[in-house]
Amino acid sequence: MSDVGAEGKRLASALPADMLPTQTWRPLDSNWMVSPISSGAVELEERKLPEVLVADGEGHTSDVDLVIERTIGSGGLGVVDAAVQSCLQRKVAVKRVRPERRSASANTRLRREAYLMGQLEHPAIPPVHLLGSTQEGNDLLVMKQVTGVEWGDLLDEEFARLDGGQLDATAMRKHLAILIRIGEALGFAHSRGIIHRDVKPENVVVGEYGEMYLIDWGIACELPEEGAFEARCFVGTPCYAAPEMLSRDPKLDVRSDVYLLGATLYHVMTGHPPHMGDSIQAVFEMALQYPVPPMSDAWPAPLKQICARAMAADPDDRYSSVISMLEDIRYFLEYGELSDLELQCDQELEELESQIVNEHLNAEVYETIGTRCRFGLERLQQAWPGNERILKKLERCLLLLCQSAISRKRIAAARVLLHQYIELAGWEGNTAAHRMKDRIDGLADQMTSRGDELSMNIQVRLVEELASQKRAYDELLVVYRELDRDSGD
Repeated sequence: MSDVGAEGKRLASALPADMLPTQTWRPLDSNWMVSPISSGAVELEERKLPEVLVADGEGHTSDVDLVIERTIGSGGLGVVDAAVQSCLQRKVAVKRVRPERRSASANTRLRREAYLMGQLEHPAIPPVHLLGSTQEGNDLLVMKQVTGVEWGDLLDEEFARLDGGQLDATAMRKHLAILIRIGEALGFAHSRGIIHRDVKPENVVVGEYGEMYLIDWGIACELPEEGAFEARCFVGTPCYAAPEMLSRDPKLDVRSDVYLLGATLYHVMTGHPPHMGDSIQAVFEMALQYPVPPMSDAWPAPLKQICARAMAADPDDRYSSVISMLEDIRYFLEYGELSDLELQCDQELEELESQIVNEHLNAEVYETIGTRCRFGLERLQQAWPGNERILKKLERCLLLLCQSAISRKRIAAARVLLHQYIELAGWEGNTAAHRMKDRIDGLADQMTSRGDELSMNIQVRLVEELASQKRAYDELLVVYRELDRDSGD
C-alpha cells in the first residue's frame, strides 16, 4: 500500500464507518482539544454561571427565562433549539449538550465555544446573548436565532438548473459577493487570533434580506501569540480539508482557513467540494494526493489562479491572509478583463526573467515581449493607482529591460529605462538602481574612450536612438489610449 493509501486508511479508521465526507468530524471526547490558551477561557471554565430557568412550550409558567419551541439542529454532541427569551419576548437559539452526552468535558467544550464566539462581534457572526446553566447544572448557550437558507442549498439549486454547465456572470458575481462577506468575517476572527477550521457552504446561512452568517464555531480554536495551533488529531470536514489538517501532528494557522476558503471558492465554481471519492478513505487520499484539484478551462483565468494559490499544498505558497485573497477577488469583480491582462503580464514577466540569462537571447523578441509587458503593467497601474503588487511588477519589468539594454550596449535606452524605474522605486537606498547606473556609466566610459571620431559617431547614434525610443513610446501610448477609449465605449 502506498504512503497516501496508508495515511488515508489511518485517517478513515478514526471516523465512523457511516459518516459522510461532507459532515463535520469532531470527537465526542475532549482529547482533541488542547489546553485553553487565554486566561479568559480558563476563568470561564471555572466560573459559576448564572442560573437560567428553561421550560418547554406547553404548560410553562411566567417566571421562566427561556421557552423552548422546537429543535432546529443537532450534532454528535449538541442540540440547538428555537426558543423565546421571556424578558424581551425575542426569538433566540439555545445550544445545549445532548442528554446522553452530558459530562464535565462536554460542558467545557460548550463554554470554550461560547468564549470564542463572545470575542467576535461582527455582522456576519451570530452574537452570543448569554451563557448560563440550568437548575440541573447543564450549561447552555443562548445566541441570535439565525433564519435563512444554507448557502450550500442555494448552490445546489443553482447548479441543478445548469445541467452540468458553468455559472453565468450574474450568478457568479452573486455567490462571490457571499464568499467575500464570509471571508470578511473570517478575517475579523483571524485579527482576534481565532481560526474557524470548518469553513464550507453548509456553514453559511443567507437570510431573506441579504443577511449572511458564518455559523458553527464549535471546533474553532485560539492561536498562540506566535506559532501554530497544534491539534491532536483530524477535526473538520474531510472533503474540504487542507493537507496539514490530515497530518499526524496537525499544525494549523490562518492559512489553514485560507485553504478552506479556497475550497469553498472551488465549490462555488463547480457545484461540489474539491475532494471527492466513493468512501471516506478515498476522499482523504484525494485530499493528500491532489490538494489542488483540477479546474476547468471554462473558469475565468484570474479565479483559477486565486483558487490554486489559496489551495496550495504548502501553506507558505498560499495567501498569507484571507484579506489578501479577498483583495484579488474584488479586483477580478471590479476590473474584469484587466485581471486577464495582469495574468498575461505575469506570464510575460516570467519569460523575461527566464530569458535574461540565455546566452542565445533573441534581442528583438525579448524587446517585443518586454515592451508589451511594460505597457500592460502601466495600463494596470493607471486603472488601479496605488496597487503595490502592480507597482512591484512594473519596477521588475523596467529593471529587466534596462539590464537587456546594457547587455546590448544601448546606453540611451538603458538610461531612459533606469530613469523611469527610479521615478517609481526611488533613488535613496536603492542598491539595484545604483548598480545599474554604475554599469551604464562604466559602459559609456568604455565606449567613448575609443577615440574622438568614434566618440562623435557614438554620441550621434545615442541621440538618434533616444529620439527613436521616444517616438516608439509615444506611438504605443496612443494605441493603448485608443484601445482604452474603444473598450469604454
